[in-house]
Amino acid sequence: MASEVGLEAFSSIVSEGAKALLERIMRQISYVFKYQSYIAELKDQVKQLEYKRERVGIPVRQATQQRDEIYKDVADWLNGVDECISEGVAKSIIDDEDRAKKSCFKGLCPNLISRYKLSKQAVKAAEAAASLVRKGNFSSVSHRPAPESTEHMQAKDFEAFDSRMKLFQDVVEALRDDKLNIIGVHGMGGVGKTTLVKQIAKQVMEDKLFDKVVMAEVTENPDVQKIQDKLASDLDMNFDLNDSKPHRAKQLCQRLTKEKRVLIILDNIWKKLRLEEIGIPSGDVDEKDRKQDLRRRTIILTSRSQDLLINDMNSQKIFPIEVLSKEEALQFFEKIVGNSAKASAFQPLADEIVGKCGRLPVALRTVASALKNKSLAIWKDALNQLRSSNLREIHGMDADVYSSIKLSYDFLESDEAKSLFLLCSLFGEGTPIQVASLLRYGMGMGLGLFKYVRTLENARNRVDALIDKLKSSCLLLDGDAEDEVKMHDIIHAVAVSIAEKELMFNIPNVAYVEKKMEETIREGPIAISLPYRDIQELPERLGCPRLELLLLFSKRDSSLQISDLFFEGTEELKVLDFTGIFFSSLPSSLGRLINLRTLCLDGCRLNEITIIGQLRKLEILSFRDSDVKELPVVIGQLTRLQLLDLRNCSSLVVIAPNVISKLSRLEELYIGNSFSQWEKVEGGSNASLAELNGLSKLTTLEIHVRDAEILPQDFVSVELQSYRICIGNKWWSSWSVKSGLSRLMKLQGLEKFGVLLQNYRMKLLLTRTEYLYLEELKGVQNVVHELDDGEGYPRLKHLSAESCSEILHIVCSVGRVRRKVFPLLESLSLRRLINLETICDSQLTEDQSFSNLRIIEVKFCHKLKHLFSFSIAKNLLRLQKVEVAFCDDQEMIVGKC
Repeated sequence: MASEVGLEAFSSIVSEGAKALLERIMRQISYVFKYQSYIAELKDQVKQLEYKRERVGIPVRQATQQRDEIYKDVADWLNGVDECISEGVAKSIIDDEDRAKKSCFKGLCPNLISRYKLSKQAVKAAEAAASLVRKGNFSSVSHRPAPESTEHMQAKDFEAFDSRMKLFQDVVEALRDDKLNIIGVHGMGGVGKTTLVKQIAKQVMEDKLFDKVVMAEVTENPDVQKIQDKLASDLDMNFDLNDSKPHRAKQLCQRLTKEKRVLIILDNIWKKLRLEEIGIPSGDVDEKDRKQDLRRRTIILTSRSQDLLINDMNSQKIFPIEVLSKEEALQFFEKIVGNSAKASAFQPLADEIVGKCGRLPVALRTVASALKNKSLAIWKDALNQLRSSNLREIHGMDADVYSSIKLSYDFLESDEAKSLFLLCSLFGEGTPIQVASLLRYGMGMGLGLFKYVRTLENARNRVDALIDKLKSSCLLLDGDAEDEVKMHDIIHAVAVSIAEKELMFNIPNVAYVEKKMEETIREGPIAISLPYRDIQELPERLGCPRLELLLLFSKRDSSLQISDLFFEGTEELKVLDFTGIFFSSLPSSLGRLINLRTLCLDGCRLNEITIIGQLRKLEILSFRDSDVKELPVVIGQLTRLQLLDLRNCSSLVVIAPNVISKLSRLEELYIGNSFSQWEKVEGGSNASLAELNGLSKLTTLEIHVRDAEILPQDFVSVELQSYRICIGNKWWSSWSVKSGLSRLMKLQGLEKFGVLLQNYRMKLLLTRTEYLYLEELKGVQNVVHELDDGEGYPRLKHLSAESCSEILHIVCSVGRVRRKVFPLLESLSLRRLINLETICDSQLTEDQSFSNLRIIEVKFCHKLKHLFSFSIAKNLLRLQKVEVAFCDDQEMIVGKC
């Protein structure tokens, strides 16, 4: 019986085995005869996967625009889909389908081997695609990033006086009360409201009372769009350029509603502000959410007016901030001027000077900075000036405060610094002051700024030095961006008043701008500024025979009509800036401005600009962000031109031949994200790069060249000190965040990289580059020894390489590398280098190699097994951050070379 059972079992096993074997044989045969079916199945699965990728990709793109963080499994899935569809087996199978259809043996029979291989691959690829389709069902794709630091809101000048600390603690305590939605802080100008709320913002984030703090300055003349932009920036949001203010408000409201706990600070409110117009939700949060601390939205408002906060803005609780006590004011003053204030001879003077400053921090700071390290005689003279000053008051400002700030201006030892201060008064209150604009206006108008300056580089150094003087005198402040400064609103008001006595007028945004213009013109001005004023029309004739500077900044939607006779009688004009105006044509009287040195038409709509060719004394010409379509031949007549700015002129498609080559004095040329239709040789319908060769004075260049093959061997002067050069199809707009660097280069999508390396000037520029971005390069296996001939990039500070599939190593050499490699490199970013094996495949003998590296980011480098070799690791004494993600074969951070 047992033997019978065993026989049956054995028979069953044999039968099952035979069946499985038969199935495998039939499956192998089916690969040959059912290949069309398998290919069709693969195509169907790929199509389903594409649909799924689209459904997942839309919310991912939206989340990315909002700066949300994408979940790792979603990112991995999208990467897998891309590899399957765009880069992997599926694509190659579908592309090779025609090969399998071809016959062999002179067309007598099908190519069975090709069909077999292709079918087998198709089945496997279809299964992989189907698996990805099943895994692509995500309930959500992103999450809000962790709260960012509020360092950009911190107030450097916050002083922990007893009066301030008590108020500081009271406001923070009020913010803990979830029943208070709107809180107000009021006090006179210059008393320290902004400083206080910035410090509060820092504290509540440290105490984790809020997940996010956003802040915008409102100013006397609120610009809703500017306020929206600032709040959106703090929320890591981006608006489209063409979004209307109501649409922006809707997006902002939706975003703020989604935030869990957000503190909104609106600083310096002068009149009733409609929060819903900006996009700030006006209603309270849901009671249930508030009790569970799921949603919380609190607003802090600062103003000079208590009534405004209570009656117009519905503040539920308000806090007054007073001037400093006598003791606090003297302590603050002495801290700045140093020990001399404590000497017996100085002490009575210090007491009275502090009183004359109204015990206001902004006034105390400016006067103390002016008197620091000065003699007793100068102190006595300063006090006499404060006692005897008979200055007109500014609305809402105490006369003593005005006098104290005016004294700081008078104490400037340099007339040039005074001139630059007055130039700053022509910008709008609360508006960032571009250092580049100060340079351009100062160069054109003179004002005694550049008496002995011959080059733009020297002029820029002079402006930087004068800005430092004004900052040290506390008359200027650091701006939010590296190339900006700003002015406290109290100091700005004083500056405007002082400038008017010098016949330099910043026309306020009053109801009747035209009438104010007429009154100003009667004063015989030398400078008129209308910064972002709502102007419907201008006088038919300006008629200002002494006018040297005219600034008119519109809001980019202005179709302001300017008469053809407008500039008649204004022939002494030296600086003209029209920003954001849609010209049907430039006024014909513009050609009469024979003394004009600086002309800026940024953000303007320009159809015809040939009249500019008559302005033979022009030294600075800017069309930045304009839609100028052609740079005509007549521009070549501007032989005194030192700076030409054509950045972001997306409509510019024609630069007439032999125009640039005639601008022999040109020092700075900016054509980034603009014209790129360079001719290969001279004599074509457009400008050629060879025209740059003759610009012997050129020191700064920003340019986009699509094809490396058209680069001449003697491309640009060896004297080039600053450059942003893009070789390839795509301009790199994110360069703006690297404003502190002067030498940047992007190499993208180059198929014949050897052509670039044969260009001596380009190789020289590579070795001097500070920021190098490599993308989609072909023919490069190791960065150091192929791109810079083994020099080791002695000046490079930032290196990014992305989607360069042939790169095997960043540093590669046989044996030991005996020279310094990347001695100044601060950040290294490697993305999608799918064949990267090592960062350095040799031992480094130089301790300075990689010695300055602080940040390294490596993503999607699947063959990289370890990040650093031991010879690199011993040099990484300054390393602060290492981020490694989506590197499948990563085994360790440090390993053998």
